[in-house]
Amino acid sequence: MSGNPSPIGVLGLGFLGQTLLREHTFTPDSWGTWRNHQVAGLTFAQHCFDWENPESFQQLPNDATVLLLTIPPVEKNPETEALRLRAWGVWMQQNRPQQQRLIYISTTGVYPRQPGLWNEDMPLRPDSPSGQLRLQTEQVLCEFFKVQVVRPGGIYGPGRNLVERLKAGKGIPETPKLTHRIHVCDLAGIVAWLVQHPEGPGCVNAVDQEARSSWEVAEWLVQHHPELNPEMLPEQSKSVLPENAPERRIDNQRLLREMDYKLRFPTFREGMRPH
Repeated sequence: MSGNPSPIGVLGLGFLGQTLLREHTFTPDSWGTWRNHQVAGLTFAQHCFDWENPESFQQLPNDATVLLLTIPPVEKNPETEALRLRAWGVWMQQNRPQQQRLIYISTTGVYPRQPGLWNEDMPLRPDSPSGQLRLQTEQVLCEFFKVQVVRPGGIYGPGRNLVERLKAGKGIPETPKLTHRIHVCDLAGIVAWLVQHPEGPGCVNAVDQEARSSWEVAEWLVQHHPELNPEMLPEQSKSVLPENAPERRIDNQRLLREMDYKLRFPTFREGMRPH
């Protein structure tokens, strides 16, 4: 990460949060939060924080960090979730006024499953409950913070990818024809870039250069990965590749051109090939 290190507060030390703090340089006063157990091997402070429990809000440090929110929506009911989010936003403004910048990890699920190329500036009407919740979260957070939204495709990386599913004898995810992906290391790099660039885009799609169905990726893997073989490929479900699945594509030109971000793993081939 270029420039002087910045402080960051990671709300949710999961797959992305841990990768970010391990691979990028932040100031020593940076921190992260956990809900069930601390994360081993991190040199930063860790705080117990339950986004569903207002009593735990006091655990958040009162400092001028850039916040990264990786925690997904809690409630399935949009009205209930909006009320919960606004209550947290009001609490933060009153009790943590220094924390004004927030990077939110949303999803490409905010784009409807309709044919075409979707970019960050299009008016959105998500056609899934999860997508509707995510878009609502983006909008509510903007009422309380200076928000930069990241909309990643399917996040994969070490220990969490189709190679592991095939080795474990699990089925292929039954997803539509085109699935957009992003390697967790690239997603961490995008977040690190945004931390250093408050003037950067308010919203960016984080997807790699080649959307492919999970079935196509699995077929490639059993041919090219030394730990896999074609016999590991499960019988194809008729619902894996529905012929009428919409060819929805997600535009990533803001990432590649406006931010000039260089993907370490431009396609699943680089990301899932053994290194």
